[in-house]
This record gives sequence, structure tokens and C-alpha cells, in this order.
Amino acid sequence: MRDRTAANIRRMIRAALIAVGVFTSAAAGLAPAHAEPVAPGETAYLIGACYDPSQPVTERPATLVYGCDHSSVMTDMTWTAWGADGATGAGIDDAVECQPNCAQGARLANPIVVHAWNPKPPVEAGCPDGVQFYSDFTVAYPEGVPPWVQPGTSWTEDVDFIELDGVPAVHFKNQGPLSCTPQNA
Repeated sequence: MRDRTAANIRRMIRAALIAVGVFTSAAAGLAPAHAEPVAPGETAYLIGACYDPSQPVTERPATLVYGCDHSSVMTDMTWTAWGADGATGAGIDDAVECQPNCAQGARLANPIVVHAWNPKPPVEAGCPDGVQFYSDFTVAYPEGVPPWVQPGTSWTEDVDFIELDGVPAVHFKNQGPLSCTPQNA
């Protein structure tokens, strides 16, 4: 099962890298797509532990916080797929190098390809009806890698370094919202 999942991830990353190259060449200078609001009664698919229920539920966000302290933010995202079968997109990883510490560290910008899959309903109380969170996603670095993304690194039980077709990546698994309580509550 793990080999099949890895093979599927590699195929999707390869397709995304090709699509990103074609898209970048053809659409240089275009602004990224805006987030799409979700119509009532439809299932919405979201990425992230950093879900903020005080904000409207939107898919295909141009900016996505995935380090809840804002140390890791996906920006300028353009999504080529988003739905029950998964999400694929490309953009920039705007992340803090926590040296000498996260408050004083430099922000680094690296191109990324993101793939998310395995949507599941949240188990946390207070989450809106009709929302599912991708429980797995990868952030691959086709050009330039942050210094902390190194082979063999495991940040937590559910966040590990992987390689996809020779491209360094971080795999986030068992993801979902940390809370469905609004941050301003």
C-alpha cells in the first residue's frame, strides 16, 4: 500500500512539475487565481491544521498558512486541481529560517509544488458542515530547498522528509484542523 501511495504521489508531482513549467512559460506575469468561495450545500475541501473558522470557507486559496505561527506560508498559489480526488498547485513557500531563532530568522522564498489528498471530515467540535480536510499533503521543492529540508529529517511523528522523483519534499500526514473555534473567540 505504501509503495502504491508513493508511486501515485510521484506521478502527480511529475505531472504538476510539467504543468507548472508549461503554465509558467505561457502565463508569465499573470496574477494567481483568487480563492473560490464555496456555495451552501456543497462539500468544501481545505488544507491545513491552521484553519480559521472566523474566515469564510474558500477553496483554491492564493495564500495558505500551514505553519500556524505564520512561519510557513504558501503564497502566489495557482491550483490546477481541487476536489474530492485531491488538490495540486504551485506557488512560493514563504518560510522563516529559525536561526538564531524564529523571531530573528530570515524569511526564505522557494518555488513549491503542492499535492493534497485523502480528504476526511473533521472530528473537532464546531467545524462547519460540509467541510473536509485533506489529511495528507506534500510540499515539494523543485528549485532551491530551505536549509532545514534535509534527507532523514522528521520534524514530528506526522511530518517527514521524502523524495519524489529526486525532488526534495515534506510529507504532512494525519492532518486536520487543530481547532474549529474562531481565533478571535
